[in-house]
Amino acid sequence: MKPTEEYIRQLLERYYQGDTNRDEERLLKEYFGQDDVPASLKAEQEMFRYLAHNARQTPPLPEGLEERLARNIDRRAAEEQRHRQPRTLRHPHLWRWAAGIAASLLLASAIGIRLYTQHHALAKDTFDEPQLAYVEARRALHLFNAAFEKGERQMEEARKATQEIQQKLKKYQTILNPQNNP
Repeated sequence: MKPTEEYIRQLLERYYQGDTNRDEERLLKEYFGQDDVPASLKAEQEMFRYLAHNARQTPPLPEGLEERLARNIDRRAAEEQRHRQPRTLRHPHLWRWAAGIAASLLLASAIGIRLYTQHHALAKDTFDEPQLAYVEARRALHLFNAAFEKGERQMEEARKATQEIQQKLKKYQTILNPQNNP
């Protein structure tokens, strides 16, 4: 049974909010893959066709990127080792965790810069139709907003968990070393 235009519009709104599941996104993809789409939804049809075309193409990674990143990380680790004073790191596992995050961000940044420069070198203008550009920009901003809000929630949960752990540590330090505490 073919979904109604009203149902498709509701799904689109949820899609732009980032609230659709895989089945609903597959339904939208199939719907806009057809030729008999109402004229009022032609801009969305073009967007879905454009996204489907670009999803099949994966850009190549720059040659030697992994080796350069590994050398840079090793060099910085060696510098840190030389400059480290005894007993300065109270929680070495946290530093390893932070280094892993930094390496991931560095890798993601390098890939993003490469894709950005490659994309600008190939295309002067992304969209020929302003309506399609508007739809795509709106979708991108909704996705960014949803991801940002999710990250904020996770950071708040991590902050609360850290505070709870710090409170418990203070309690245990007081119990273990009563002479050091007033």
